[in-house]
Amino acid sequence: MRVSTRIAANIAVVRRRWFGSLQLPVPSARFRSTFTRRVGANDVLQRLGEGGNHIDSRTYVKLFQRCTELRDAALGKQVRDHIIQGGRQLNIYELNTLIKLYSICGNVTEARQIFDSVENKTVVTWNALIAGYAQVGHVKEAFALFRQMVDEGLEPSIITFLSVLDACSSPAGLNWGKEVHAQVVTAGFVSDFRIGTALVSMYVKGGSMDDARQVFDGLHIRDVSTFNVMVGGYAKSGDWEKAFELFYRMQQVGLKPNKISFLSILDGCWTPEALAWGKAVHAQCMNAGLVDDIRVATSLIRMYTTCGSIEGARRVFDNMKVRDVVSWTVMIEGYAENGNIEDAFGLFATMQEEGIQPDRITYMHIMNACAISANLNHAREIHSQVDIAGFGTDLLVSTALVHMYAKCGAIKDARQVFDAMPRRDVVSWSAMIGAYVENGYGTEAFETFHLMKRSNIEPDGVTYINLLNACGHLGALDVGMEIYTQAIKADLVSHVPLGNALIIMNAKHGSVERARYIFDTMVRRDVITWNAMIGGYSLHGNAREALYLFDRMLKERFRPNSVTFVGVLSACSRAGFVDEGRRFFTYLLEGRGIVPTVKLYGCMVDLLGRAGELDEAELLIKSMPVKPTSSIWSSLLVACRIHGNLDVAERAAERCLMIDPYDGAVYVQLSHMYAAAGMWENVAKVRKVMESRGIRKEQGCTWIEVAGKVHTFVVEDRSHPLVGEIYAELARLMNAIKREGYIPITQNVLHDVGEQQKEEAISYHSEKLAIAYGVLSLPSGTPIRIYKNLRVCSDCHSASKFISKVTGREIIARDASRFHHFKDGVCSCGDYW
Repeated sequence: MRVSTRIAANIAVVRRRWFGSLQLPVPSARFRSTFTRRVGANDVLQRLGEGGNHIDSRTYVKLFQRCTELRDAALGKQVRDHIIQGGRQLNIYELNTLIKLYSICGNVTEARQIFDSVENKTVVTWNALIAGYAQVGHVKEAFALFRQMVDEGLEPSIITFLSVLDACSSPAGLNWGKEVHAQVVTAGFVSDFRIGTALVSMYVKGGSMDDARQVFDGLHIRDVSTFNVMVGGYAKSGDWEKAFELFYRMQQVGLKPNKISFLSILDGCWTPEALAWGKAVHAQCMNAGLVDDIRVATSLIRMYTTCGSIEGARRVFDNMKVRDVVSWTVMIEGYAENGNIEDAFGLFATMQEEGIQPDRITYMHIMNACAISANLNHAREIHSQVDIAGFGTDLLVSTALVHMYAKCGAIKDARQVFDAMPRRDVVSWSAMIGAYVENGYGTEAFETFHLMKRSNIEPDGVTYINLLNACGHLGALDVGMEIYTQAIKADLVSHVPLGNALIIMNAKHGSVERARYIFDTMVRRDVITWNAMIGGYSLHGNAREALYLFDRMLKERFRPNSVTFVGVLSACSRAGFVDEGRRFFTYLLEGRGIVPTVKLYGCMVDLLGRAGELDEAELLIKSMPVKPTSSIWSSLLVACRIHGNLDVAERAAERCLMIDPYDGAVYVQLSHMYAAAGMWENVAKVRKVMESRGIRKEQGCTWIEVAGKVHTFVVEDRSHPLVGEIYAELARLMNAIKREGYIPITQNVLHDVGEQQKEEAISYHSEKLAIAYGVLSLPSGTPIRIYKNLRVCSDCHSASKFISKVTGREIIARDASRFHHFKDGVCSCGDYW
């Protein structure tokens, strides 16, 4: 054989070995394994060039493509250097492929440098970099490049539009995506099936389901993947009815659901109301032979747990032929989220006994179980296991540890974990701030926030929400508004959870008007937004506005949930709207997709009880499909005290104490009723039982914020530095209101003493002391805001009305059940509380 022939044959062998047929897009197994072992590209190139044979551009392009498939930019650089060392620059085809390689590997900076060096760019050149920006999530850069391309007179191809639409597929890129949509129409590509599907996907991922549906309905051709995108979008947005409507419509037009279809629709089953639909999908999965697929089975477990059917989830889990760490983790998560904490720990132990090692996600969910149970011993045990498993320095796991210790009330442990973290991101900082807030350390929360800022970590929406909650704990509304202003400057004005937190903070601390202003100015709202505002009006006793908003919520096609109806029924209760409350409760019982919860029954008992319908309230409790809680019977007991029905009160108290014999509030309520009836022997008996069981009456306290500092008072408090001035001001106020007709209400004094002594006993209640301090310290004409941990007593309620009249100041009082707005001698509750 001639030498030249032998060399040519060798080159052919090497080409086949390394590249296979150049027409085939899939590399040979030998090529993959060799490159995976990091054999240098120079060695390959040297062998290809043996004997002085010329390596053509097509071969280089193919080599770049192989590097792209292996996601190896370093090898690609060796190929590039080899071309340059050969004495020439890369041509446009090689440059385009190299830009694509760097882009796919995430090296968009290097890709951009190469792009900028190309003089005669083709559409492929632009497409490569736009796709690169899309892959790394650089929406702004991708759209800017697309706009520049159009401005320079190049006509975008279908690939261009697909790439830029992919880049815009997020809430942040939605408006830019709409501009691209307009360009698609102008370019005449709107009827292309691939473009149509990409538009649907862009709108779904951008959170605009209405736009997505409009594009979807206009498509001439739809396949299973197009339906899957829409079904998944509706499922993730919580609109499971529309998700199921499209899921079944897909089958009606002859399209058979695939595995992705089932995974997408199962994402929509995450409320108790969707359980029946989820079971129907489960049956279809069985018919399709997919229940043995590990991903489908795991999704079924998650569906059952999120719908509240832990038994259904366990059946699926037990029937799985093969389980991986994900399926074990989802089952553990389900137990934890449904309150089956011991089962979660038991399964966690069984998992390890069967040789399945927990991953960091498993540990995060078992830590959540510790957090839910607030069991510090379990928490420290899991922390030890996390360290042994090597996850102790993992950022996500460390952040979960902070959260776990915070829920267990171990703020020092949380801080130790936080301080030991090798690095911290905005999530971990926010978790530490949230830990302080949750445990009542508002000042420390703000100190941590300032330290975060000094560490050059920019706060996100969650950070600001935690700070707003801190303001709520401190009653610092003005500081809360400053925090909101900072959030707006940080371009978080459209952050819905942040707006929700601000509504809740203002509503809970007396400024329902400001809460409504925030509500009205929000660009977007979700169900939580509506619930917060309805609940705010309910808390302030403004039932008409609460019901108006509920009606408007329905008209704007938001789906109310159980929290919505708690707000609505509470509003009816506080306003005495008995007929309206009955109508709403009947509406729920007739099966509107909402399972009446214990809390909803509690609202209805409270409504009937306050209205004096005590027998009906007692019958409702006895007819409950679940066992009544102590709080349900306590609601009836409070109502009995309002209406003076001692017979029903004693039965309610007996039921309460059967559930919790150490509930001090029950004994206090009974004592008040016996005292009001003059049954002093019974008062003494109750007091004796409390003493024998070591039960103490919870001390009432009232606090007020003045100049950024919170001042707390208890009955007959003399600890304040201005005690002399406060008592003198209170005496002046009491004399003034008596001249206006105030008569002390002494019926609930728990001592068999004379009327004068009873008056003295109620004269220095914590509410009165706080109001007197507010009159002394706050600028004339400004509202006085006070907060009490217990229900305001009848006498303090009456006195507050008179004080608002004689001082000409509004007094806003938050007690254990609601807000009272005292103004010009009248209370917003209409004396119905």
